[in-house]
Amino acid sequence: MNSRILVFCTFLLVLSCKKGGDVFQTIPAEEVGIDFVNTITETDELNILDYLYFYNGGGVAIGDIDNDGLPDVFFSGNQVKNQLYRNKGDLKFENISTSAGIEGNSTWNSGAVMGDVNGDGWLDIYV
Repeated sequence: MNSRILVFCTFLLVLSCKKGGDVFQTIPAEEVGIDFVNTITETDELNILDYLYFYNGGGVAIGDIDNDGLPDVFFSGNQVKNQLYRNKGDLKFENISTSAGIEGNSTWNSGAVMGDVNGDGWLDIYV
């Protein structure tokens, strides 16, 4: 009986698969407004041998930072400045990093999160 169920499930799986057709579509950075690259450069002092998580990135957090109902995006950089993008709707974003004062001065980030820590109704960004 179990082999019949396995054959039937396999049959359904094969029927549900479609050939071709992309699920995701690349949208140019100029069109969306998000242009963040976490470029890292190895040195004698900072590299994968000395820091196991060297290539893991700095972290991304998504949340509604201006309470307009649209999810905004924060990228933390390792050897580049942090960037915050305000969602203007219709998959269009505006870089508000400088005016928000979040570019940062740290030498290495390993994570980012948004949450209303102080309970004032506005999301806080922790890097």
